[in-house]
Amino acid sequence: MSSEPAIRVAHISKEYDLGLSGRTNSFATIVGGRLRHPIRGGGAKRERFHALDDVTFDVAHGEVVGMIGKNGAGKSTMLKILSRITRPSGGHIDMAGSVGSLLEVGVGFHPELTGIENVFLNGTILGMSKREIDRRLDEIVDFAEVPKFLDTPVKRYSSGMRVRLAFAVAAHLDPEILIIDEVLSVGDSSFQLKCLEKMRSIAADQGRTVLYVSHNLVTVEHLCRRTLLLVDGRLTFDGDTEEALSRYLNLAPQGKRGHAAGLFDLAAADRSGDGYEKVFKRLELRPRGGVPSDTIRMGERLQVKIMVEGLDAVPKAMAQVTVGSSLDECLCRMSSRMMPLEAAHARRTDETIVLDIPSLPLTPGDYHLNVQLHGEDSVIVDNVHRAAEFTVMPADVLGTGYRFASRDGNFMVPFTWEILPSNAGA
Repeated sequence: MSSEPAIRVAHISKEYDLGLSGRTNSFATIVGGRLRHPIRGGGAKRERFHALDDVTFDVAHGEVVGMIGKNGAGKSTMLKILSRITRPSGGHIDMAGSVGSLLEVGVGFHPELTGIENVFLNGTILGMSKREIDRRLDEIVDFAEVPKFLDTPVKRYSSGMRVRLAFAVAAHLDPEILIIDEVLSVGDSSFQLKCLEKMRSIAADQGRTVLYVSHNLVTVEHLCRRTLLLVDGRLTFDGDTEEALSRYLNLAPQGKRGHAAGLFDLAAADRSGDGYEKVFKRLELRPRGGVPSDTIRMGERLQVKIMVEGLDAVPKAMAQVTVGSSLDECLCRMSSRMMPLEAAHARRTDETIVLDIPSLPLTPGDYHLNVQLHGEDSVIVDNVHRAAEFTVMPADVLGTGYRFASRDGNFMVPFTWEILPSNAGA
C-alpha cells in the first residue's frame, strides 16, 4: 500500500461574498449606482464570509475518520470541495483513488433515468466496466431493498428510496474512498443500522478509506477512532474521537431545541390537552449531578431536576417520568406510586423534584422524557410530552473493552457467565 495518504487537504479556504446594503434601494437608485460605479455593482457594501479558513489534514489509506461541528461550521462545504462539487478559494486537495460520495439524497442520480440505469451510470463514472457492475448488481439490489422500483425513474422515488439506492451504489461499486454526509438520517432506523454495519465492514474487511460526517455522535464514536472538529470554518482539533466529542460538547451554547444544553423550559412547552395546570416550569438534565447537558454516557449517574410551582396544592399528587424513543414511547417509567415522593421541608409553592438515577442503563441512541402529574382520582393535572431530549453515548460499562451500541437492545443488563463441565450440576 502507498505511503502517500488517501486524502491530503492542504490549506483549504473557501470564501463567499455577502452583499450588505444598509437599506432597501429603489430600482432608480440601483441603476444610478451602477452607472456611477459599474465595477462595484452599484456601490453595495460587501463582506467576505469564510466558510473554511486554512484547513489542513491527511487521511491514510484504510482509515475511517469522522468530522463533526455545529451547523455552519463548514463540514458540508469541505465535503463538496472533496467531492469536486465546488472549488476552493485557496489551497489544494490530492485524492489517491476513486471517490464515491453520498452528500445529499440522490446526488449523482439522473432523475429521468430509472434506478437500474443510474446504477450503471454511477458505476461507469467510477471507472467500472459493465461486466464489473453486472457482478455487483444483485448485491446492490438486495441491500437497497427496492427491487420492484428498479425500472422506475428515480424522480418518482421517495427520499427514503433514493437514499437506500444511493448508499447501496456508493458502498458496493468499490470506490477506494467513500465520503458520507448526514444523509443517512433520512432512512429508517433499521436501514441506518444496516448502513453503519456496512461502513464498518468496508473499513475493517476491505481496507477502504471512509470520511464520515454526522451530528449523530453515537455513530461517530462507534465508527471512527479519529475525528476532526470544525468550528467556524477552522479545524480546531484532529485526534482521538473521545476527546473530539468532549470538545464538541463543551462548545455548549445550544441544546436540541436551541436552548442551553440540558436545560428545558417547561412553562412555555405545549401541553397535550386543555385545562391542565402548568405545574412543571423547568427541567434540567445533570449527568453525574454536575453541569447540565443533554448528552449522557451509558452507566453514568443522571440527575433530573424538575422545577415546579403549586405542587403543594395538588391533593394526592402522583408524579411520573417516562423514558421514550422513536421506537417505543414507554421504555420505562418511574413514578411516585412505585417510590413515594416525600418532602423533608415545610411545603411551599416553588419546589424542585429531584429524580436520581444511579447508573443509566440505556444503550446508545436518542431518547426523550415525558413528565406527568396526577391528582386525586388519577386526574391528570399537568402533562408535558417530550419535556426533554437527550443522547446516550457509548461506554465500556462492563469493563471488558466492549462499547455498547443501539443494536444491543434498549438496556444494558449486568451479567456474568462461565463454561462448566457437563457434570458440574450432578
